[in-house]
Amino acid sequence: MWDTDVARFGIDIWMTTSAITQGFRICQSNLGVKIHDVKDPGQHLGPMFRQVLSALFSLMEHYESYWKKVEGSESLETFGFEGTLEPEPVHVTLDLLIELFMTGYQQFSPLWKDILSKESFDQVTETSQMDSSQFHIPTDTWVRILYELAATYHLWSVNRNKLLDMMTPLYFGQVASFVRRSWEMSSEEAEALVEEQARNLSLRRIIS
Repeated sequence: MWDTDVARFGIDIWMTTSAITQGFRICQSNLGVKIHDVKDPGQHLGPMFRQVLSALFSLMEHYESYWKKVEGSESLETFGFEGTLEPEPVHVTLDLLIELFMTGYQQFSPLWKDILSKESFDQVTETSQMDSSQFHIPTDTWVRILYELAATYHLWSVNRNKLLDMMTPLYFGQVASFVRRSWEMSSEEAEALVEEQARNLSLRRIIS
């Protein structure tokens, strides 16, 4: 395990998934604002995304019989600080994120067309034609894309790193879309968008 992507940026996902699937009692602790070395996603987070996604998809394979039986979600008991604090602003170069997505579309769109459903690819194509003031990827589309990429990863037994490289521009596009939607929001409001995505992921799994 320590020679895989789990040992790098995938450790949080691995610990959480292991605790859930092994039947441990789970709670969460509010420690206040996390202060760390903030990074612009367009400049620094591409390698991290690939490592996190590799760990996530590998865990999906390993625990497939477990998570396919799960329906819905429930809140965890929370300990610690009960208020809310706003962290320091994160500088995000929105134009760079969109440019990375556009470059990825030019390079990988023939492969995306083979991997994604027609509905997903058509939306990605539509997004590629938007300017920065309109740029967005609908939440439902991003959820569908994630499941389609996970299924492809499961079937793609050779050179999975190449597949992860092809996915990275889609991640940049999703981050740009999220940044645009949450630009004027508080952290609490932006967190609600993340919760919306999680609920849509769960709902689509049940429907599928």
